[in-house]
Amino acid sequence: MKFMKGMLVGTLISAGVMYMMSENEGSKKKMIKKGKQFAKKMGML
Repeated sequence: MKFMKGMLVGTLISAGVMYMMSENEGSKKKMIKKGKQFAKKMGML
């Protein structure tokens, strides 16, 4: 179960990174901030 959760989180992070790369530079900081908030919500930080 823990492995599946790890896979899911990893996939979400990868998707987030790919999305950040495709977005323009201005919104990159915003995405990183949202990513950190999401990580806190998931209980990783």
